[in-house]
Order: sequence, then C-alpha cells, then structure tokens
Amino acid sequence: MSLDQPTELPEAALPSSALGRGTFSTYLIVAIAVLASLYPFVSLIVTSILPPLNGTPGSLWVQLFQQLPVGTYMLNSAIVSGGAMVLVAIVSCMAGYGFSKLPYPGSMTVLAIVIGALSVPQATTIIANYFNFARWGGVGNYWGPILMYAAGATPFSTVLMTNFFRSLPDELVESAIIDGASYRQVFTAIMLPLAAPALTTVSVLCFLGSWNDLLVSLLFLPDPATRTISVGIATLQGVRSQSLNLILTGSLFSAIPPIAAFLLFQRYLVSGIVSGVSK
Repeated sequence: MSLDQPTELPEAALPSSALGRGTFSTYLIVAIAVLASLYPFVSLIVTSILPPLNGTPGSLWVQLFQQLPVGTYMLNSAIVSGGAMVLVAIVSCMAGYGFSKLPYPGSMTVLAIVIGALSVPQATTIIANYFNFARWGGVGNYWGPILMYAAGATPFSTVLMTNFFRSLPDELVESAIIDGASYRQVFTAIMLPLAAPALTTVSVLCFLGSWNDLLVSLLFLPDPATRTISVGIATLQGVRSQSLNLILTGSLFSAIPPIAAFLLFQRYLVSGIVSGVSK
C-alpha cells in the first residue's frame, strides 16, 4: 500500500465524539421535520378546542354543527370517495393484470397512452367534461363526480398495478393454466390475493384525493343537499375571524377520516408503492 494513500478508519475506530455529533444532528433534523409536520394539525386542534372571545370550550364544534349539516356532508363525501375508490380498484387491477400477464397486439401502445394521461392536469379538461356530463345528467348526481375522480386516479393506479403484476413470476400463471385453470380463475384465485398491498395502496390514495378535493365536487354537485364536506366548509368563508375559526374546526373534522384511513393501512401503502414503482 502506498504511503500517500489515505487510510480509512472503520466506524468502530472513529472517535465517539464524532459519532455523537452525527447522531445528534440527525435527530435534530428529524425532530424539526416532525414538528413542522405536526404544527398545522396541532394548530387545528388548539383552535377548535380553545374558546373564542366570550365563548366556552368546544363552542366552535357546537356552532359548526348548527350552521352545517355535517353528517349529511360527510355521508356525501363517503359516497363519492367510496364509489370512486371501488371503481378505480376494479379497473386498475384488471387493466394491470391484462397489460402485464395477458399482452396483446398494441397493448404497449395503449399502456403508453395511459402513461401519457398522467401528464394531463384534470383542471384543463374539467370545463369540457362539465358540459358533457351536464348533457347526460351527470351534474347534480353522485355518479358524475365519481366518474371524474375515477378517471383522474385510474392512469396512475393502472401503471402501479401493472408494475406490481410484472414483479410476480409468469410461472404462476403458466402452472395454473397447465393445471386447467382459466385466466379469470388465475386472476381471482391467485393474482388478486397477491395484489392486496398494491390494491390497498391505489384504493387509499384514490380515497384521500377524492375526499380532499374541492373543485370537482363544487362544480358537479351544486345542490346543497349533495354537497361534500370540503364544499360545505368552503361555504363558511368570510371576513370575520369567527368564520376562520369555524373553517379550521371544520377542516379538523374533515381530516379525521383520511387520517384514520392512513393509519389503518400505512403498512400496505409503503410496500404497495415500492413494489409498484420499483420494476
């Protein structure tokens, strides 16, 4: 070994002070990131619980339920988001299985078109879609925003499911076909159970995006009886500080279902996204 070549010390030989400084810096950065992420949510909780001027603790919650039919709006959001989630899960799972395991002439072209649809923002087509849906009765009915949300989430979900199915060995399909199973049986009995993490991922992502969206629900559900919770909260906007506090309280209430869905399925989200984009 040349005398001029620097000698690398193993990690165990490094001074403990250097390791301590590196560990402290890492924990400090993580702590700052955690605090920055939790601050908005903590601020919502504090604002909704602390009493306003000349008020009592929790009075904002009472006032929110008096001014808005929160239960109806939450149910409308659940119908729209749940319908879009189910539709996206079915279409993307079947399309991903077809693109990955049942290729046909021109399938890669179709998949390229689906991938290209990812670059088209929904806001650029929403006006044309509004007039088309209005012509067929989709404005004012739940199925209008359900189809809009499903159409917006399907391209990404299809790509993710396609990559996931590609990661599964083709021998699974071939051996099942040799044993006499049909392609539909292979899909329902073998591929669908294995796709649970990726399918959960696309379902939760679609649910979160649909629940939190404002523009589509605002345009396609103009009737106050069919408003979603995000649209209902937007109607509270005003110039008074009391209106701002009500908006924050409503935002906290609206955030409960997405947070619950994320906490329940977080272990599937990471594995599903990684398996869907790593191939």
